[in-house]
Amino acid sequence: MRAIVASARTPKGQLLAIFAVLLALAAPSAGGLGLTANLAAAIVPAVVIDATWMAIQARRWRFPTSALLSGLIVFFILSAAESWLVLAWTSSFAILAKRILRTEREHIFNPAALALVWAPIAFGSGESWWGALGDMPKIWMVVLVVAGAWLTDRLNKLPLVLTFLAAYFALFTLVSFVNPQLVAEMFREPFVQAALFLAFFMLTDPPTSPNRYGDQVWFGLMAAVSACLTQLLWAGQVYLLIGVLVANAALAAVRYARRQRNTALVSARVAS
Repeated sequence: MRAIVASARTPKGQLLAIFAVLLALAAPSAGGLGLTANLAAAIVPAVVIDATWMAIQARRWRFPTSALLSGLIVFFILSAAESWLVLAWTSSFAILAKRILRTEREHIFNPAALALVWAPIAFGSGESWWGALGDMPKIWMVVLVVAGAWLTDRLNKLPLVLTFLAAYFALFTLVSFVNPQLVAEMFREPFVQAALFLAFFMLTDPPTSPNRYGDQVWFGLMAAVSACLTQLLWAGQVYLLIGVLVANAALAAVRYARRQRNTALVSARVAS
């Protein structure tokens, strides 16, 4: 019981609780109990792969909460009508990519974002972001915003989220002055809800997002600019996800450069 209470107090536990609420709200209109197979397909392979990897690596059992969350994100974003096999392969790819594409200290890309960019290429899968409540009346967006803002504050990532959302909608607003028809859908459901879901629950992923406020600002700005440019270049449904991956790659490069500089400084001090 103590372990459950302790877990509920962590950001991962709280994100899991938020996802449970979103699932309870969105599932009835998306397919109800008919989503059970897809839910299991998204979660079970991810959890089994990550748990096995950790058990071999650390020689002890731990429940892979991160894999569970990644599987749920895949479940929420891929179309509710997608084959359960596609969800299984996509969530598996997410965990394998997390374990393979990494530095000694952390993984580079948001696992779910990387897998969800891969899925349309590999399977021609559709992404509807139904778990972001985009198919429900607009009033339900309040739940998404309140829960997301609360979690973002807990993670201390408000500058990141605010920068991303401000830049994202400002850029599309500027484009609308030139060609409103080109970007009109960006201000409608489910595209607004998708941007909010990504900002609150994917961009803020602790291992692949910065902690320093200054870094959060450029990180959020880069994700927004990349997403907008990708959408305007007709990249299709993955434009938001590409924004995340571009920012992830830039952060990895910055972290590497800083470590190299710190190593050089330490070596210089020792030598002197």
